[in-house]
Amino acid sequence: MTRLHRSLAMVSVLALAAGCGNKNKDNQTDNPDQAVDGESGDAAGGDGDAAGPSRARGSTATRGAGRNVAARKVTAKKPPRAAPDPDAGDEDTGPNGLLAEAFELTDPDALLPEDMTTLGEPGESFEVPNLDYDEIDASEGFPGSSGLEANYAIRFSGSLNITEEAEYELCLHSDDGSQLLLEDMLVIDNNGIHEAPVETCELLYLPPGEYMLEIDYMQGSGPLLAMHFAWSMNGGDKVIVPPEVLFKPVEVDPATGE
Repeated sequence: MTRLHRSLAMVSVLALAAGCGNKNKDNQTDNPDQAVDGESGDAAGGDGDAAGPSRARGSTATRGAGRNVAARKVTAKKPPRAAPDPDAGDEDTGPNGLLAEAFELTDPDALLPEDMTTLGEPGESFEVPNLDYDEIDASEGFPGSSGLEANYAIRFSGSLNITEEAEYELCLHSDDGSQLLLEDMLVIDNNGIHEAPVETCELLYLPPGEYMLEIDYMQGSGPLLAMHFAWSMNGGDKVIVPPEVLFKPVEVDPATGE
């Protein structure tokens, strides 16, 4: 091979090497599985948090656990109530709080039914300001009851008054099972016999209104009971839902229907 031929061959090799290097840089062929910035941020450890934990701290199941999950929208049938006058009446008989109706569970393995009316008439009724009960010895009975100890269900009913339009995360934390209905729609299903308290949350978009509320709770054979109803607003800190936004059912006169 002449000197001219060897020079031409060397130029061809260098040109081929340069072309391959440009392809690797421009088309990412060295690592085709590498995530591109701005795409698949969750898989690449970016800002996405769809696979991360719920904003409700300590929750074990949350439907709306990421910014990319749209909150369910629920609309109330009634406008929001005005704040009650604290001097208008006795706190024990005022409008705030929830009505509690207790039912016997004859089957020790029974769970909360889809319709609490299938349990018949309640054995007793009482009132609670809100639901904030840490782990309690079940043998002491549910607070406010006449001594409910085991194999019972309680229906807490009333309304949830929303005055500020926002994204709310509602949470039930209970031992044993619990469920939450807004406007007769099942929103949170935390049913079951739990060996320890379990929390389930739901992300909702709520316009202002007075929402018909029902929270069902059950207790099996113990040994502990727990029941909390908490919320957070627009991703803020989670707190127990206060009595000020809970209203007991309005008594209707059977003669007039009002």
